[in-house]
Amino acid sequence: MSRRYIDIQKNMHLIKLQQLGANVEVIEGVMHFIRFEVEDTTIKYVYHINDKGFYFLQRRAPYPLNFGTYSSQDNVIQVIQDDIAQMRNAKRSKKFEEFIAINQAITSTASDFENLFLYYNVPGTEARKIEKKMAEFRELLQETKKISKRINFDDTSFFEKPSSEIKDSKHDNIK
Repeated sequence: MSRRYIDIQKNMHLIKLQQLGANVEVIEGVMHFIRFEVEDTTIKYVYHINDKGFYFLQRRAPYPLNFGTYSSQDNVIQVIQDDIAQMRNAKRSKKFEEFIAINQAITSTASDFENLFLYYNVPGTEARKIEKKMAEFRELLQETKKISKRINFDDTSFFEKPSSEIKDSKHDNIK
């Protein structure tokens, strides 16, 4: 695909979105797609480097997770290293496949809820039932966390630091 074709497509999309009333900010950059095999599990990431020098990182598989925006390549690499280390450790669990299935179900449920919200006029009583179940689910997660043993790693990992120490929080809204 030629650069000229991509530029034409980009401009066509921009015009169509503006006709819909959107305010569109085009950020030129580079996308990186990363793939690791950890035993029999594929772990995929994508990150975008924008023209302002910020990195937006997401995990795509085995389940999606937005990590956020970072100010350096070193931070992105460290986050990926830490995530891979934690995935390797999680693979040792007899519950790994169950955990992945639950996480994928949560992701699917979020999509189902969005469809419900966007395409149906949900009665208030039903919305309150859903809200109550979500509160129960969050409570169950907190209870499970309290009774579960914390996994500690020897090195200082991304997941053990407060997000403000790694993320460049003043740029979290940069795509």
